[in-house]
Amino acid sequence: MEIINTIQLNQTDAVKLFRSLAAARSNNLRIHYHSMIELSLIVRGSGIYKTQSQTYAIAPGDIFFYRPNESHCITDIDVGDMELLNLHIAPYYLYTNLQNSLTSAYIKILSVNFPMKSNRVNDFLSAAQLEEVRSLMLDIKAEMENAQSDYTICVNNNISALMIRLSRAHTASVSDHAEPRSYQRVAAAIAFIDANFKSDITLEKIAAHIGYSRCYFSTVFKQCMGMSPWDYISIKRIEEAMTLIRTTNRSILEIATACGFNNTVNFCRIFKKYTNLLPSSFRS
Repeated sequence: MEIINTIQLNQTDAVKLFRSLAAARSNNLRIHYHSMIELSLIVRGSGIYKTQSQTYAIAPGDIFFYRPNESHCITDIDVGDMELLNLHIAPYYLYTNLQNSLTSAYIKILSVNFPMKSNRVNDFLSAAQLEEVRSLMLDIKAEMENAQSDYTICVNNNISALMIRLSRAHTASVSDHAEPRSYQRVAAAIAFIDANFKSDITLEKIAAHIGYSRCYFSTVFKQCMGMSPWDYISIKRIEEAMTLIRTTNRSILEIATACGFNNTVNFCRIFKKYTNLLPSSFRS
């Protein structure tokens, strides 16, 4: 993975653009989840992408869109290799950094009740619309590579345009949708989680931090993020654990403790849920 650039919010990566190279493989079942929105442009290569409910053939030029907490895995890559351009966007970045999004229809695409037609963008956009989305992603790449003055504003505008184009292709009406002010409260909750997920964090503490009851906080968080607060906390912990497994020689117990788990049994169970592997297998 080659990180092209990141945009941070509250000292946490809120937008990350990176290039990935993957070698030929077959029947790789390393499923994974993200706490972030993901857009992937297939630069070259072919293979198979699997989600919880669908299997997609991959071809150069394809674009895939995943909301937070949607499982996905490239299980097969044909002879040669595959190159991807991946854009990760924290949902709360939309809520806090792009103020117009709070009154726009496209934010509903993140709702857990929003019926996406397909994770492969090619399946619901015309050829002309798909080319617009590709151009927007490549414009983001150019801006983040060159990092000239006000490039973050250009990136913001392109992200907004991307989300609008994806949302316009769906005509579904989502009634279970949080009010604009709730997004800013949830953004504050996420900032609190991101700063404290490695410690003994509770829903009561998070809700109290933003002035909501525990029950109301859980409801609003799911409306805004498309997942429960504990799903988000678990994914953040597993993302951190994966980084530590890759980059350190620390024991599984040490990593579990460092990521907020109180025992290895619970850590291994959650790790397997989100990666389909045990921590020891992920390291090997």
